[in-house]
Amino acid sequence: WYQRRVRGMSAVDEHEQGQYDGGADAAERADQTGSDPTQPPSQQTHGSFVQLPGEELKLQQEVECVDACFDGHIRGQLKLTTYRLFFTAAEGEPHDLDIPIHSILKIDKKSQAENSYSLSVQCKQFLSVRFTVNKQERKSKDLYQTLTKLAFPEEGIKLFAYEYKKRHKDSGWEIYDFEKEYTRIGALKEKSKWRHSAVNKDFALIDSYPEHIVVPAEISEEFIKKSTYFRSIGRIPALSWLHPTNEASITRCSQPCVGLSKKRCEEDEAMIAEIRKATTKSTHIYICDCRPSVNAHANKAKGKGFELGEYYENIEFSFGNIENIHEVRNSNNRLRDLVTSPNIDESKWLSSVESTKWLHHVQLVLQEAVKVASIIENKKSSVVVHCSDGWDRTSQITALAMLLLDPYYRTLVGFQVLIEKEWLSFGHQFQARTCHGTQDITTDYSPIFIQFLDCVWQITQHYPYVFQFNKYILTFIAQHVHSCLYGTFLFDNARERRDKEVRSKTQSLWSYVNSVSTEFMNPLYKENKGVILPMISMRTIRLWREYWMAYHPFYRYQDPLFDRMMELVHLRDKVAQNCDELRARNQAPVKIAVSS
Repeated sequence: WYQRRVRGMSAVDEHEQGQYDGGADAAERADQTGSDPTQPPSQQTHGSFVQLPGEELKLQQEVECVDACFDGHIRGQLKLTTYRLFFTAAEGEPHDLDIPIHSILKIDKKSQAENSYSLSVQCKQFLSVRFTVNKQERKSKDLYQTLTKLAFPEEGIKLFAYEYKKRHKDSGWEIYDFEKEYTRIGALKEKSKWRHSAVNKDFALIDSYPEHIVVPAEISEEFIKKSTYFRSIGRIPALSWLHPTNEASITRCSQPCVGLSKKRCEEDEAMIAEIRKATTKSTHIYICDCRPSVNAHANKAKGKGFELGEYYENIEFSFGNIENIHEVRNSNNRLRDLVTSPNIDESKWLSSVESTKWLHHVQLVLQEAVKVASIIENKKSSVVVHCSDGWDRTSQITALAMLLLDPYYRTLVGFQVLIEKEWLSFGHQFQARTCHGTQDITTDYSPIFIQFLDCVWQITQHYPYVFQFNKYILTFIAQHVHSCLYGTFLFDNARERRDKEVRSKTQSLWSYVNSVSTEFMNPLYKENKGVILPMISMRTIRLWREYWMAYHPFYRYQDPLFDRMMELVHLRDKVAQNCDELRARNQAPVKIAVSS
């Protein structure tokens, strides 16, 4: 079951694939893969290959797989499609391998001998695999060229999401409704101290912001336009969340353009003042700059910087000391090297994990999120959150703080709304950070959103009963950030997704999630309407093994208690369905034939 979740399909989905390609027989084969539900995708057992709707087989070839996930060399057949690289082990061998081609980070080709060459594939999800290809095979020359062309198309609109023909009953594109969400949190109610602004309609003012934003009611559209010149990339303070009782708010923005000359902006100062006045429970406002102090001061030399206390009334300022995307990328690369290394000194495993500093970075993000949530809940003061440009660390902190404060975001649908709102609508650069479909891995590449999911997983370990969704949804989302099967995480902001017609030409990830929602439900869930504030310490931070070690050769994912509970949930649902059918049958009118 877990292996299917990570791969992005359920037994239901596999059955529908069978109906699309090959009929009932193919569907039956797809459901009878014999896979072990407790194993990650690197440990998949032998199964059949069923094409997705819209997936086209480009070539297939006999190869030998040499991979850390396998023990030794395994002969088999490699199928290359417009969506994935699928290795089927020869009869009698226990392993298959399913790699979405857009999750590939790097492809290398090296000659090995006179009649063969090696094709090395490195993926973004800590999987490295090497295939030995016989040059005498008729299509051996096409394999490298075709794979490279498909994995790294010249244009984003050539990603497989545009070819995927699967359709679901409900559209996931409608899961986040701006007016509904901001009405829910009380920002658009009558006599609110906040209002809806259409100043960015058609993305005319700030192309990386949503079209619709919420700002203090006393701030005019003209004030907003003038204040954009003082914030990096024009990303002015905009409301993310409002406390239902004390009216303290979370607003987000980018760094101010202060510079070495200590510039100021009356409109920006007025904006912060109105945010502070919007709550009557406190006279102070907190500004949480997610960056280390050194980085923020260095940005002053570039004409930017941070808020100066002498210009803003009653502010409390602090730095979060969260490192930038480059440090996160370097740390993640060290973790990759450790996890994928075939030679690991087991006696030094814990110290080796510590040396990557990945858990340290996770701890810093969680600490800042808990700090923001605590200020809102306990000090009843509003908080303005920003980093440099306001789309990486800012999204992490606002989203995590809202998850801690608002139980709605801890439901399955609410979590989807949270991601759509704080990550997608407010312009986290998914294309730049994940490098979808490009071989030119730039310095902007960094797993910031995956780090956020890691933080969410850490919180679920503290509070296993307050989340309606289970931990598999996190791994599932993480996989599909890179797969490009769905259009949800394509491109850098809402304007680009509109221009590329993502909503009309691709499928939303949430369409699939909500079509099989029971499989992502937490059987231990008990609704908790309160705030959760976990104690963040390195003693409680753990490695997210289900994701980071899914392809490790010696790691076998095991959670028998949770898996047994999920089995019981499915059995319960099946029994309930059978009972409904029996009731319907008993209530049906009985037809009596009368002979003449």
